[in-house]
Amino acid sequence: MPPQAALLQLFFGKQIAYCLSAVASLGVADHMGRTPVSVDALSEKVGAHAPSLYRVMRLLAGAGVFEELPEKRFALTPLSELLKTDAEGSLRYLAIIWGEDWSTRAMAEIEGCVRSGRDGVTAVFGKNIFEVFAEHPDWARKFQRAMSSFSASAGPAVVKAYDFSEIRRLADVGGGHGMLLASILKQYPSMHGVLFDLPEVIAGAPSSNHFDGCNGRVQMEPGTFFERVPSGCDAYLLKHIIHDWSDEHCRKILSLVRDQLPTGGRVLLCEMVVPAEPGMVPSKALDIEMLVMTPGGKERTRQEFAELFASAGLRLVRVVPTDGPLCVLEARSA
Repeated sequence: MPPQAALLQLFFGKQIAYCLSAVASLGVADHMGRTPVSVDALSEKVGAHAPSLYRVMRLLAGAGVFEELPEKRFALTPLSELLKTDAEGSLRYLAIIWGEDWSTRAMAEIEGCVRSGRDGVTAVFGKNIFEVFAEHPDWARKFQRAMSSFSASAGPAVVKAYDFSEIRRLADVGGGHGMLLASILKQYPSMHGVLFDLPEVIAGAPSSNHFDGCNGRVQMEPGTFFERVPSGCDAYLLKHIIHDWSDEHCRKILSLVRDQLPTGGRVLLCEMVVPAEPGMVPSKALDIEMLVMTPGGKERTRQEFAELFASAGLRLVRVVPTDGPLCVLEARSA
């Protein structure tokens, strides 16, 4: 492909992302299967303008999201299966938030982010993303659903990769509605868990039904990890928490966890790790999302994680890869 065409192809990543968000919001995949269906029939079911929906699906088919067939008919592919609400590992809600107002307005500030090092959300709203969510419950609910769906796909990979068998009581710090913690508890029936998050987040956890079958082994505890973390646990799990915050914020969180660690206790971070080698990997793309959306958050290399742990009185023991993009970073008291 000539360089100009290759660069234009990259420019059009914006159109693909927004089209994915649109079809996810409309719920298009929920009305599809591997048997082809016409755009006219789909547009009736989802309340869309048929010619416009066709143009969107035609582009996505070119990217492998749908299979395009004659007479403006489309079928699902393995990619679009993940846009179905009830699919295992569904990414529908993650696609939806990619096109939400708060996300698109912040991303439009990326030049200012690069110039100043400050995030785009604060530039637009005058406060960080978590303060914005506190004032916009609908945005917060969609974000939590997106994070839960991501945990649904990450959970089995984490449980498969890491041996939790020696942990008696596990705290999931900033655990949202508890999808990951529930996956672990169901695999380890003698373990007890503490789900810890902001009061407004914890309030929505029981209705998620993630802990069905956990037989009263879960304690739900509201709070903020900048002030305290649960006590009496022998391991503390934080998934996609550390990447949301600056080194200074992370030292505060990790120091509070370290202060609660018993002898032999461990800190477990579920995060992407940026490789040292050049190349396009999810962690480098997510790092730009952190640059724009969070107050100082970033994806880190193994060395950066080791230095961050050391600054909080911890030492990185090992990095356990999973079948997915996340790793489990295990740390203990220094």
